[in-house]
Amino acid sequence: MHDLGVIILNWNTVDFLRRCLQTVLASEGDFTYQVVVVDNASTDGSAEMVRREFPTVQVIISETNDGYPYGNNLGLKALGFRGKGNVALDAPRYALLLNPDTEVPPDALWQMAQFMDSRPDVGIAGPKLILEDGSLDKACRRGFPTPLVSFYHFSKLAKLFPTARDSGAII
Repeated sequence: MHDLGVIILNWNTVDFLRRCLQTVLASEGDFTYQVVVVDNASTDGSAEMVRREFPTVQVIISETNDGYPYGNNLGLKALGFRGKGNVALDAPRYALLLNPDTEVPPDALWQMAQFMDSRPDVGIAGPKLILEDGSLDKACRRGFPTPLVSFYHFSKLAKLFPTARDSGAII
């Protein structure tokens, strides 16, 4: 059993996918992982590139692009997560749904596994996303859309009073 199963859902992003896989497969740390690429009917040669350049990566080709949830479910099933509490004995301890335009720092996956191991009360985690310039990618966190949240955003009060999340603190 692996510690982590990484599912990358792809649709026509061959160059992003290549770089993503390079960084995932360069991961460091004391853990084991398995990578599955689900190709959602790409026409850019993505699946062939993965098979040629990354032979340790499992490729699942979907003949149709039936969307993000469907593709990720194909990957989860391939890892042994069958739904409704039905998990294969050899399924990884954790699963990561990773977009193909992501570049992973060398110890990020190990750190996420360590975080999950240290917090058995946590069932799901979303890592902080950092842009190339080192700033926070605010797409990594979303608040529940309420009229008050909209007011803070459009009045620019949110910039005057940033939350702990904006500063990089873990809350």
